Amino acid sequence: MLGTVFYFILNMSIASCFVIAALLLVRQIRPLPRRIVYPLWSLAFFRLLMPFSFSTEWSLFNFTGSLVKRLITVESGSTPLAESIRLSAMNSIGAAEQYVPIEYKTETLRQIFTAASAVWAVIAAAALLTSAILYALTRKELEKAVCVKGNVYCSEMLLSPVLSGLLRPKIILPDSLDPGSPECQMVLAHEKTHIRRLDNLWRLIGIGTTCLHWFNPLAWVMLKSFISDMELSCDEAVVKKYGSEERKAYASALLRFAEDKRLLVSAAFGQGRVKLRIVNVLDYRRLTLAGAVASSLFLVVVAVVLVTNPQIGG
Repeated sequence: MLGTVFYFILNMSIASCFVIAALLLVRQIRPLPRRIVYPLWSLAFFRLLMPFSFSTEWSLFNFTGSLVKRLITVESGSTPLAESIRLSAMNSIGAAEQYVPIEYKTETLRQIFTAASAVWAVIAAAALLTSAILYALTRKELEKAVCVKGNVYCSEMLLSPVLSGLLRPKIILPDSLDPGSPECQMVLAHEKTHIRRLDNLWRLIGIGTTCLHWFNPLAWVMLKSFISDMELSCDEAVVKKYGSEERKAYASALLRFAEDKRLLVSAAFGQGRVKLRIVNVLDYRRLTLAGAVASSLFLVVVAVVLVTNPQIGG
């Protein structure tokens, strides 16, 4: 069973490299706001976590030549609709004769994959356990925060405002921040945007996904870029209603609360590359109606191209 899981994980990781590389290129399109780029990282998560997808003629993988040696298909019925919409799994390794359970072509391959799957499982479990311990320690460290109002708390242990928790998230402010100041209102708007978008949950999904694919360097690049785009897009969502002077004040708040590096698994107001965030805030441009429509179409096209599997025999 472990060997079967690892075989699919490895195939998903190979396929995800192309998706992550494509998204890293998309990030370089300067006119494209980060609030448009940020949701696209869900496509990388899909590739890294879901072994099966639909096969279409528009898939990026129709142009990758011999990378896909075979598609592992799922029987979905004999109707014309079922035949036209087939679920399949990418198979770039081609080391098995049959799947679920995996039967390898040679005994040597079986031994190699059995050993590799054991190593993968041990390190993945250790990485997940480490992340869980860091999360628990972070929550424990923040338990001493004093309630100010509602879900807003204050702590003398923090250097930067923090959003802690998943089901009942708390906004925890450093005691140096006046809860009634305009600066604090900007901070609260930022953290409430994180709450509305369930960003702490997405952060944990990103960390957990990277732990499963610890052997893939691009998975770590994805995690760093994803968290950066999370903060940049959150900034954009807040400052879209601000004028020039208010954006300058928001940028000053970012500079004041330079990131608190102790907190790795909770969103903090000063996290990320602060200089990049400040430039992004000061250069913010509202999307026109035409720009919003074009961006929406772009999202749909990118999603179809990157999420679907190729149409090949197998």
